[in-house]
Amino acid sequence: MFKIETYDYTNKNFDEWDIPFDYHCVYILENGKEAYIGETNNSIRRAKEHASNSQKNKNKKYLFNKMHIITGSPMEETPAKHYENLLIKLMKVDKKFHIVNGSDGQKPHYQRKNDFERHFDKLWFQLEEKGLVKTKEFNTIINSNAYKYSPHTTLTEEQHKTLTSIVHTIDSGETLPHEPTFNTRPILIRGDAGTGKTVVATSLFHYLKSNERYRDKKIALVYANPCTRSEIQEVFKNTEGLSKKDVISPVEVTKQHYDIIICDEAQRLRRGKNLGMYYVHFKTGNVRLGFDKTHDELDWIMANSNCQILFYDGKQSTSPSDITREQFEERLYERKRGIRPIELDEQMRIKAGDSYVPYIYDVLYQKTTNNLAFENYDFKLFTSFSDMVNALDVKEKDMGLCRLCTGYAWEWKGKEDNKLVDICIDGVNIKWNSQTGGWLSNLNAKKEMGSIYTLPGLDLNYAGVIIGPDLVFDKLDNMIKINKDNFFDNKVKNGITVEELKAYILNTYAVFLTRGIRGTYIYVCDDNLREYFERYIPYY
Repeated sequence: MFKIETYDYTNKNFDEWDIPFDYHCVYILENGKEAYIGETNNSIRRAKEHASNSQKNKNKKYLFNKMHIITGSPMEETPAKHYENLLIKLMKVDKKFHIVNGSDGQKPHYQRKNDFERHFDKLWFQLEEKGLVKTKEFNTIINSNAYKYSPHTTLTEEQHKTLTSIVHTIDSGETLPHEPTFNTRPILIRGDAGTGKTVVATSLFHYLKSNERYRDKKIALVYANPCTRSEIQEVFKNTEGLSKKDVISPVEVTKQHYDIIICDEAQRLRRGKNLGMYYVHFKTGNVRLGFDKTHDELDWIMANSNCQILFYDGKQSTSPSDITREQFEERLYERKRGIRPIELDEQMRIKAGDSYVPYIYDVLYQKTTNNLAFENYDFKLFTSFSDMVNALDVKEKDMGLCRLCTGYAWEWKGKEDNKLVDICIDGVNIKWNSQTGGWLSNLNAKKEMGSIYTLPGLDLNYAGVIIGPDLVFDKLDNMIKINKDNFFDNKVKNGITVEELKAYILNTYAVFLTRGIRGTYIYVCDDNLREYFERYIPYY
């Protein structure tokens, strides 16, 4: 299908090269350490241009000694551009070479895209055999957070428009106080799960730090959730020009003043309620800024930075320690402040499309009687838990990144005694996740059960969601209710009303049900609740 020919780039006898196909091609220039990836319809002419540019720009000169030309009958202009884009992004994460491209190339949209991506699977194996990449299966890279959340990723038109709007807002001084007694206006980006808020946040940070107008500014990317924070820190650690120290917790904001704070998952910023062991750090942060216990992490960000960019989805609030939506909006809309709103509404994660996330919330909150079908999305309700586990195992072997997850409806018995089983459903024994940060990349943990402390903000190819006995359906009242005796997260349930707890539990399951890129499998423990879900979800 493809032919990869390698040419000696050092003696510059380009006109003597015998190119097997007169098509578009993708090429890799490399010297064993650095590599440049491009596409062209005339590889000899392009080789000469690179050699000429290298001589003219001494500071950018890379002593390439080989040029690998990838061509074949599928190579037309559009797929060649697509392969160039894929190879740049994948090989950056693969790290066989330091990729010196200034951008990721173009990401074209065209009708036969899926056909050409299937060809790309075979191309990757050829590259691995030739020693041009070291990762045997590129799905390993695609499933990694280093690939998904890379600041170098090519944004969609909608995401690029959002990033541009943010930058223009900062550049124009729109957020600055209009009068001496006024406060700065935060930029608030709202978007449902899967609209790409995290990718825009990391790309925005990289843009600002790479731009001469902002590179000397004190800028930080804030995450309240330690699991997501550690994942993004790992991405930044492996990104040239960035550091894991750029990604910080809210309490670190209190240690010094910042020019710009970008806060992703702002709905997880905490207030002084049900904080558990974190209360010590929370108190320290308030004391450091001269605040009392009524202040919260949003106050810290607003007080200790000149410009705030907040990515927010109030529907993903899952704990009473989160600042409530009412409090959040009241703070931002208070007199002499206001916000600069920006919307992100194109579904990028979930292949079910834009209507899927609202549908999930409507079903959980009993706000619909409509039954929606989702093409190109594997959405199933299982009546047998073992069948669901087996189906998920098949998907895991096929593509990876397929995990079980559930609410806190079982005790964590293994915390004190590792030999004890945490969860038993229909005779199948499972243990809770053994770690929070890095859980998805730990292949030994793929048989464990994920929790709300491991998965918010992260993607799965398939999510196997167990709706536990903390949720039941009362047929007499025709209502989803909670069973407090089957909910074991005391940090969440202490000191709140039944209705508040129900909202947190429903939001937790909504988070799980919106993690799957390609599909979501569901098992419901309560028989009556399963009957309710059968009205809205195809069952296996």
